[in-house]
Amino acid sequence: MTDLYLKAPTQEDMDAALLEAGVIDDEGNPTPDFSVDQIGPFTKIIGYDEEGEPIEEYYPDWHTNLRGSFDEAQLALLTPLSVEPPIPYRVWA
Repeated sequence: MTDLYLKAPTQEDMDAALLEAGVIDDEGNPTPDFSVDQIGPFTKIIGYDEEGEPIEEYYPDWHTNLRGSFDEAQLALLTPLSVEPPIPYRVWA
């Protein structure tokens, strides 16, 4: 099993790449042997100001986590979207 952390400008861009790689079907459901966690854009607390109020950073791109056994063709399609977050927003349990 391999975990991939992907980022694309929009959900439509992400879904097109996942569909082309055979990771999701035409309805957006994961195909057998793959787990898909569509995160989307998110906000993360990166610290607190002097008053104790959270300082947030917004990540506007569409984020998706994948788990599965990828062949070389799938990796060739998905690698351009792959990112290596130092601390992933969500991980597999």
